[in-house]
Amino acid sequence: MLGQRFREILYFWWHNLGPLFLVTAPFALMGEAVQWLFGVTLALPETADGALEVSGISLALVLLMRPLAEGTVISQIAAARTGKPAGLVACMAPALLMFPALLATYAIMAIGVALGWMAFFFPALWVYTRLSFAPYLVVLHRHNPIQAIRQSFTMTERQQWPLLLMVVMVFIAYLLASSSLAQLISTLVSHTAAANLLIALPVSLLATGMNVAVFRYWELSGAPEA
Repeated sequence: MLGQRFREILYFWWHNLGPLFLVTAPFALMGEAVQWLFGVTLALPETADGALEVSGISLALVLLMRPLAEGTVISQIAAARTGKPAGLVACMAPALLMFPALLATYAIMAIGVALGWMAFFFPALWVYTRLSFAPYLVVLHRHNPIQAIRQSFTMTERQQWPLLLMVVMVFIAYLLASSSLAQLISTLVSHTAAANLLIALPVSLLATGMNVAVFRYWELSGAPEA
């Protein structure tokens, strides 16, 4: 059953690469532009005794962009599911309209996952799985964050374990594909900024696989159409 679901997710993602790239590329470009202007968000130390470098402005801007980017992807997936992919502006409009609620929803999710990490890796995955429908409820049905969180818990109860396993499978596939791609591009392109940009574009597209996976289980939960 999981294999079948994974193939369904991969099929949908592969056949909607164009519409998904349309809504991920602008945010990938903006993310790189922010780091060009204000410095790299996080820079690992080059030596063992070096310090982690953080650009507060870049980090804040990227974190603010993420809910908008995710909301735009959710809108495109819902549109593509009807056979009518939408343009960037049409997909971004619902995310902009619900941006404060989206921002609050992702903040609550981040806190829940962080608490799960403090307990152990598995509780963090479980928390993410149970809350994963919340952004879809905000964007597609205009729920407030608390309503969305509560309903996500209810909707995911019956299929929490298959969804959790699928989240793990898709995440592993994403890590393998994105790391291989990043290594290849870094080898072929010597200019750091150009390499980062060429990596960011396809990696942001690969990341939508998780959105597609959650949306598939959202459909299976009997969620009403947007």
